[in-house]
Amino acid sequence: MKKKGLLPILFVLISLVGKPQYFSTGEDPAFLKWRQIVTRDFQLIYPEDFEEKARVMAAYFEKVYDYGSVTLNHRPRKISVIFHTRTVRSNGLVGWAPKRMELFTPPHQEIYAQDWLQQLVLHEFRHVVQVDKIRSQIPPVIRALLGEHAEALITGIYLPFWFLEGDAVIAETALSTTGRGRLPSFLMEHKAQVVEKGVFSFDKAFNGSYRDFVPDHYKLGYHLVGETRARYGSLLWDYTIDQLSRKPLSITPVNKMLKLLTGKNQEQLYLQVFDSLHREWTAEDRSFRGVPWVVVTKPPPVYASYRYNHILPSGEIVTLKTSYDHLPRFVRVSPTGEEETVFVPGQIFEESVGYRNNLIVWSEFVPDVRWNHSGKSIIRIFDVDSKEYRTLIPEYKCFAPSISPDEHNVSVVETDFKNHYYLSVYNSSTGALVVRYRTPDNNYLFSPVWKNNRELFAVVLNKAGKQLALLNPFEGRMILMDGVEPGEIKQLCYTEEKLFYIDGRSGKNALWSVNLTAGEVVREAEGRFGLEYPAVTPDGKQLIISDFTADGFRLVRTTFSEITSVPLREVSRNFYPLAELMAAQEPGIVEFTNVDTLGYISKPYRKAAHLINLHSWAPVSLDMESFGFYPGFSVVSQNKLGTAEAMMGYKWKTQERTGQAYLNFEYRGWYPIFRLEGYTGRRASEYNLVKEYQNQGGQVTRRDTVLKRYSWDESGISLDMRVPLDFTRGRFYRILQPEVKLAVADYRHRESTPGSFISGDVWSVVWRLYFHQLQRKAVRDIQPKWGWILEGAYRHTPFGDNNMGSMRSAQAGIYLPGFTKTHGTYTYLAFQDRTPGDYSYSAAVTIPRGWHSFRSTRLVSASVRYVFPLLYPDLNLGKFIYFRRIKAALFYDAARMEDDSDTSGKGKGLVFRKSLQSLGADLTADSNFLRFYAPVDMGIRAVYLPEGKRMAYEFLLSVDFNSF
Repeated sequence: MKKKGLLPILFVLISLVGKPQYFSTGEDPAFLKWRQIVTRDFQLIYPEDFEEKARVMAAYFEKVYDYGSVTLNHRPRKISVIFHTRTVRSNGLVGWAPKRMELFTPPHQEIYAQDWLQQLVLHEFRHVVQVDKIRSQIPPVIRALLGEHAEALITGIYLPFWFLEGDAVIAETALSTTGRGRLPSFLMEHKAQVVEKGVFSFDKAFNGSYRDFVPDHYKLGYHLVGETRARYGSLLWDYTIDQLSRKPLSITPVNKMLKLLTGKNQEQLYLQVFDSLHREWTAEDRSFRGVPWVVVTKPPPVYASYRYNHILPSGEIVTLKTSYDHLPRFVRVSPTGEEETVFVPGQIFEESVGYRNNLIVWSEFVPDVRWNHSGKSIIRIFDVDSKEYRTLIPEYKCFAPSISPDEHNVSVVETDFKNHYYLSVYNSSTGALVVRYRTPDNNYLFSPVWKNNRELFAVVLNKAGKQLALLNPFEGRMILMDGVEPGEIKQLCYTEEKLFYIDGRSGKNALWSVNLTAGEVVREAEGRFGLEYPAVTPDGKQLIISDFTADGFRLVRTTFSEITSVPLREVSRNFYPLAELMAAQEPGIVEFTNVDTLGYISKPYRKAAHLINLHSWAPVSLDMESFGFYPGFSVVSQNKLGTAEAMMGYKWKTQERTGQAYLNFEYRGWYPIFRLEGYTGRRASEYNLVKEYQNQGGQVTRRDTVLKRYSWDESGISLDMRVPLDFTRGRFYRILQPEVKLAVADYRHRESTPGSFISGDVWSVVWRLYFHQLQRKAVRDIQPKWGWILEGAYRHTPFGDNNMGSMRSAQAGIYLPGFTKTHGTYTYLAFQDRTPGDYSYSAAVTIPRGWHSFRSTRLVSASVRYVFPLLYPDLNLGKFIYFRRIKAALFYDAARMEDDSDTSGKGKGLVFRKSLQSLGADLTADSNFLRFYAPVDMGIRAVYLPEGKRMAYEFLLSVDFNSF
């Protein structure tokens, strides 16, 4: 009986967790032709010009298969891998419902010392093992009832993100000689937080904070999963996943299994691990003797970080400042720490900012107008003094721009669609390509800086790791620099005598240099937790650098005469005990060299032949928009390229006691997006019937009103076409979307249907144009500081048995800043004009809160809202709820309605006018329930209605599934 009572809850959870599972990462350009390679364990689907790399990747995957599954004791089923090669994003993901892996192939400037595609294979395959292991242990009856819903549901509800990502980071670290577990910049955030601020609560560490900087779930998971495996054995999480999969209706299976195996639940394990790390790290910190820095920037009231530093000819510093209260911006910092905003750029790629004299250069993301898996990485050059900037558009994806000493050229690291890597030089005035150089081994390059107008220093990734090199792209040659050992080298800074760089050799990111004359390599300075982004005066005497703290990177300065350098031979290479212990639990290091690609045969992958991919079903009809379910059944399809989605099924409406079959299909593979919806079935309702009783004389003696049930047959079909156009530039998101929708519904009477009820077909055409321009939000912003939204629509009935009349509507929303930086206002203005027919369209614009809709032929509506935060409590009530922010909104709404139709709603009659107002307040909280990843915004609304002289109250609730 207990489990039967849980089944309705199970279906609600499918609706909740299933909604974010049905996602498409976007669409590749329609002109691409695709091929596939099918191996024993993988199906690789890729654009045809990626053939060479796809064969290599097939060999990589088959090699990793035998290594990446050992410590979870599971060999997963075959999975499809889709390669997005036109994108400028670097990423990878494993999605379920439908099951697939997606890889975004261009590397970025922050990768560690291993080939990017090898990193993706190690990390993402571990996710495949995790989720497929859950599938293998789920009771067969549940798999038969739900399809891929089942594993998606259990993964989303029970397995915390810190485990999923931490376990994958351990895999990439333990199965290689590198990995993020050996990366000082990856490890320093928790160390700084624990030493300077103590151990946060478990809920704060997992759910984040608007008050303090909290390291992400990749870093949290690495420490938690790694340290628990070190204490309790490599099979701890293998047993835990088995348990939660076999008992999917348990309330807290992860905690129960951890308690059984370790004697502690998740929170107790977290405190055990981090209390131990606190003791270890504070002991290390007490023995640290650092540089006598002069702190340039003032202590921030909340997280702020200063990166990508440059000393201007005036002696001031220009740097990129990132904070919780503002968008990332270039600021000019005086020697006394005073700041002035120089420029607010668009979305800058990491490690892709450079300088020369008064010029700033950076690589910025610009999306494709239509295709999500395309876009540009453009080069911006900004003059700090004149405030002028110009734009260069390289041919391929480009990062790490650097301006030549004579300012005539800009070098970039480029990646083409085949993952060929180049050092390219473009003319800084015309944008014309000057030269493009590819190393003989197709090495990826990092952080190029000009030595003179023809030669550049750069970091080269090869089999040994990251090494310094001198390149001349004009002559097509590269020379590796002797004396500097391979390592995690980055952020080069050149003066006439020395080449400075950041290296993590000692376990911290420290400042190193190589004397270009004598060849001597020394560690110049080491920070408490880590140093990055060096800037040196032209005379080589003064240093500006970013010093990491728990509140972000601060700017510090010193002179080289005040610090003592340490020769390379006296600095031992750091040992990472946790990484090495994890490696000892695995079968060994995956060897990617000398792979055999000859046995992999490719063939065309026809998009039209693979539109349907049935992956999930349920013995209920699911409504993902309302998070509801109905008796019936549903089947869901999404193709592997993410361009075609379908849902079909049968829905039984319990209130009406009628059923309806439906089919929805959307195709996004062409420039316009088409959506087809259809349904057919029986409907039912009730009407009031007045029954009269008469005496013998025919006089009415009594009247009773009774509810009379009636039914009718209804079928409908609609075709929607829209074209979402993305004109995002700089700090503003810009979307323009024209849309047209044609719909027809057919009504057929049955015996019980009243004669006055609608009969025949009803046609409707909707023309809609939508546009918004919204500024990107800073972390603490409740809404955009600046922006506006416009929407116009026209609905009409061009033909058919019944006339719905027509309706015109226009709406506008305007976002403006409030009195302080985290406050904001929103103003809404709307107009609606309706011409009635036999029937009328429902209202398209909003009316004052607290009122229901009135029939009207004309409606003017307006509202204003002021939002502001109240406090950032970082408070949890046990494990049930965690509050990050409490906020409030004050609002005033008004509307003017007119109706000049007669009582039938058709002709002209007396003019009816009505004004409505409402004013009130919302009190809401940004929170997380039961440590579920999706943030919940919930609260209450109190509304006063002057015309009604009464109060109204509402409960507010929304769930954000886009937070990860």
